[in-house]
Amino acid sequence: MAVPAAAAAAAAGLRAEVTGPVATFTVRGEEDPGVLGMLGTALGDALRRLTGEVRVAVIRVEGAGVRPPDAPGHPIDPDGLADGCRAWQDALARLAARADLVSVAAVSGSTGDVGTALAVTCDLRVFTADAVLCSGYAAGGLMPVPGGLARLAALVGWPGALDIGLTGRPLGAAEAGRLGLVQRVVPAARLDDELAALVTALLATPRAVSAEVKALVRPTRPGIAADAESEAWERLAAGSLDPAG
Repeated sequence: MAVPAAAAAAAAGLRAEVTGPVATFTVRGEEDPGVLGMLGTALGDALRRLTGEVRVAVIRVEGAGVRPPDAPGHPIDPDGLADGCRAWQDALARLAARADLVSVAAVSGSTGDVGTALAVTCDLRVFTADAVLCSGYAAGGLMPVPGGLARLAALVGWPGALDIGLTGRPLGAAEAGRLGLVQRVVPAARLDDELAALVTALLATPRAVSAEVKALVRPTRPGIAADAESEAWERLAAGSLDPAG
């Protein structure tokens, strides 16, 4: 599949590939709030072009370290911040919306707020044993990336989400498994085999059954809460960019 705006997608760290009923999106690179809108636009465009033939979306989050919000990187444009948040939220909503599309997050290495938001938006999660969810945004005066907190709270409860969101403490694969956030924790060398087995099992279930089961068990509140979360992120992020405070 040709990814729209390929140069922008590459700059945002996104690669997309479709093989039959499986779409694979790979997100890699350091956290950078300055490319959030670019990544959201690229991911949203790629998801929008998926045909009804695609039944499983694999989101591979391959961390390459976490860049603190105040470190050099793509500058954050206050005027474009709201548009960037909306593009990102639209992409996450599109990923979650299709009842007959099952999404699987595969997380390896250390990833921050962007990877966390993608992982908790997906229906299922597979972590390598060395995977770690991190966040440096709170310490830098920014909200965690919109779309992550509300869905994280739905999965691990609000005290756990509050702890992670406020302190930014790393969440390793073993603890994520104990919390019920992750369905499978595997050695890094076995990630591809585990994903292949899971995708095969998902595709073996009839499409109509898959859609009905997902509709019954998927929580509905996080999407609503995520809208308020995005608005709060925009307000605080814009304020943090004002030298006058």
